[in-house]
This record gives sequence, structure tokens and C-alpha cells, in this order.
Amino acid sequence: MDELVIKVPAPFSGIEDVGFSARYPAQPRLEPLRDVPFFVEGPPRPMQILVQRLALFADKDQLVGAGDDEAYSWTQPVQLTDEVCIMAFRDHSTHAPLGIDAGADAAQVIRSYVWNLVRPLAFTFLRDCVRLGGLRLAERISVVLDTGSPPLVDLEMQRAAITRENGSLLLFGF
Repeated sequence: MDELVIKVPAPFSGIEDVGFSARYPAQPRLEPLRDVPFFVEGPPRPMQILVQRLALFADKDQLVGAGDDEAYSWTQPVQLTDEVCIMAFRDHSTHAPLGIDAGADAAQVIRSYVWNLVRPLAFTFLRDCVRLGGLRLAERISVVLDTGSPPLVDLEMQRAAITRENGSLLLFGF
């Protein structure tokens, strides 16, 4: 798999200057998925609120439990400056104890691995922003896929296509 960068410029309701990007590192096929770093950027005040909410992601398994679609975890966010933080998505589809039990059947492991491989992690991140962080997403979300060579893929998605529910916490007005 070649390197891929996904950019999401303004996914949160009411604030246009907070966004994130995810960088999938290049890796050989059929190798366990490497950690995928997420860089989140924005003004200091919204970022302060956002980083507090993103800290909940590291407790995902305790907050939502296990399931076929839950064979992953998040690292704690690290605030690099008052305007930038980084965290990472970790695939757990091919190893215990997170996500898949040691006695899991091969089909379940393969399903979880493929799901983590093919689903753009921007959608997983946004879904977890709502269900773990309680954050309110914009109704229309732009997603740019960049492989480093033309053409770029530029999509606009309805929030409901990513997650039916929406949070109530806004990143502005505090």
C-alpha cells in the first residue's frame, strides 16, 4: 500500500478553522496495519476543548465495549502547540487482547482486518468524535484523499452518511 493522506478541513459545526489530516504510511501488502497518525489543527481555544474530548478516545473500549467494528484503539492525544495535537489509530484486528479474543475464528479476524484497512479512518475518527467526545459535526463534511500524485479525490459527504447521531458539544462560544 502506498502512502495516503486524508484531509478534512472543517468537520465541526459552526467553526471553519479546525481540521485534521490522517497519514497512512506506505507498507507491504498483507502486513499488519501500521499506526495511522492524526494531526489536528485549529485556534487555541477550540483546540483546548477538542484535546480534552479527544483524551476520551484512549478509553474507547471501556466506553463502548467490544464488537466486530471495534478492533482498534486510539493513543492519547499529545498537544504539540496550543494549535496542534497528534494522536494515532491502532489496528487490533489481528492480535489479542483488544478487539479479537485469542480464540476468535479466522473469518472474524479477516473481517475486522479488512474493515480497518478499507474504511477511511477519517470516518472512524468523526464517528468517535460524536459517540465518545459528544462533539457536534457539521452537516456537510469535505474529505480530500491525496496519494501524492494527481488526481486528488475531493468528496463532500453528508454527516448522516458517516454517523446517524450527532453530538451537542460545540467548539466555540465558551
